[in-house]
Amino acid sequence: MNKNEQAVYKVLDTLEKNPTYRRYRTTVNFLTTGTKDIGNIRIGPWYYWLSGNGYEGNRVRFDISTNKGFNKHLYLHTYMAYGFGDKRMKGRLEGRYLFNSKLWTYLHFSYRDDFDYGQVYFDQMSTDNIFATWFRRPNIPNKFQRAEEKKLEFYKETNKGIGFGITLTGKEFEALQNLPDASLFPKTDGHSFNSFEATVKLRYAFAERFIEENFYRTSLGSEYPIVDVRYTHGFPKIMKSNYTYDKIEASVSDYVKLPPYGTLYYNLFAGKVYGTIPYQFLEILPGNELYYYNRYAFNLMKRFEFLTDQYTGFNIEHNIGSGLFRYIPLTRKMKFRQFYSVKGITGSLTDENRQLNFVGNYPFKSLDKNLYLEVGTGVDNIFKFFRVDLVWRALPKDESVKTGKFGIFGSFRISF
Repeated sequence: MNKNEQAVYKVLDTLEKNPTYRRYRTTVNFLTTGTKDIGNIRIGPWYYWLSGNGYEGNRVRFDISTNKGFNKHLYLHTYMAYGFGDKRMKGRLEGRYLFNSKLWTYLHFSYRDDFDYGQVYFDQMSTDNIFATWFRRPNIPNKFQRAEEKKLEFYKETNKGIGFGITLTGKEFEALQNLPDASLFPKTDGHSFNSFEATVKLRYAFAERFIEENFYRTSLGSEYPIVDVRYTHGFPKIMKSNYTYDKIEASVSDYVKLPPYGTLYYNLFAGKVYGTIPYQFLEILPGNELYYYNRYAFNLMKRFEFLTDQYTGFNIEHNIGSGLFRYIPLTRKMKFRQFYSVKGITGSLTDENRQLNFVGNYPFKSLDKNLYLEVGTGVDNIFKFFRVDLVWRALPKDESVKTGKFGIFGSFRISF
């Protein structure tokens, strides 16, 4: 190493031994990630500790998990939650054995008995947190259902960028508020809202980059398109399920550099469900009822608003860089970034699934092959942390939607 490189290492070594620096680093990490390591144990996230909603009332939750100081291959996590309104305990227990962190290979099991909060990804907060309590959009009825889920998953990657996995899942739902109850559905040998399914997943992501953190990882994308394909089969007479169905899902995503015009992200996806089944096992288009922006959802669509068993959609976001902000001295100095986004989906529902699920007074909708479209723009990299999205619901032209055609959403993330 030359003298400059030696000096950098010496400064870093000095900082690591400095108690004040380590204390500040631990505090910032706790505030941003929500978690804190105490020896070989991790507690948090803190933002799940206290929340509330119209069914549970005040809700408390506490998470505890292991970190790699406990074991470099075995991860264990559990949480317990309690609602003072419904007076019911909820919780989750899961474990993951990581065989190989370079060629990502793991065996994962989990058991969860809690409210269903919709589609949740690893780098997306669930809605049972203090922010969701504060920032829920008004005048939207709450929808609550309990979900008991048992899952076993194996996944393996190869050095060619190909990954494959198989997942076995048993689910039991219980509609609690503002959703069609099981009594409205035909009686079966099993339970009206039970399923057991097996999913085979294939993924191609050549030279994909990741950030790994405590047995999970977040994708940083690849210079090549990433392809995901899933096939799911529902089995009857296992765990009180009485449904036979098939699902096929596929998506292609990529980040494309467009110098000097920034970066374009796109995600194209499609899917089809074969079978006549209750709404929980169809494709419920992902809506968002918070003022917190969700990149995986349609942010002006309500949860459980649209059902479909055949769909095609796209998600496009173009980060222009400084854009118009380069012409304003203050925003140029603060390095604000400009972007626009377009999200759309079209789908349909068979007559058989419409007849089965459009029951009671709950107003499910079908797109009936029409296009749902949202467009947006906003400001990113505000203090290198915050982002503001302005979103318009452009299609369909539904006169019954008097409000919710425009929204302002916030989010936060570390930007560089």
